[in-house]
Amino acid sequence: MPELSARPAEFWDTVAVLVTAKVEPVLGRSEAARAPVIAYLRDLEAIARQERQRPAALQIIASARRVLGDLGEILPKEQPVPSP
Repeated sequence: MPELSARPAEFWDTVAVLVTAKVEPVLGRSEAARAPVIAYLRDLEAIARQERQRPAALQIIASARRVLGDLGEILPKEQPVPSP
């Protein structure tokens, strides 16, 4: 994932609306329809963790991922990915 500049606090204040707008249209649809939204949410969660955003924003994003069937964990960049 490319490095992105920090988002203003206002962006994170609207994360619930943004996530809802992305998730609702693909609820109950095929895995293929949900996959791009899950990828977006994973990237958004990684950025939120990198920018050390509010726990509420992280919870909203992670909950949306779970609703779409993504049970994977997003690790902060500072932590190495555990080997299988």
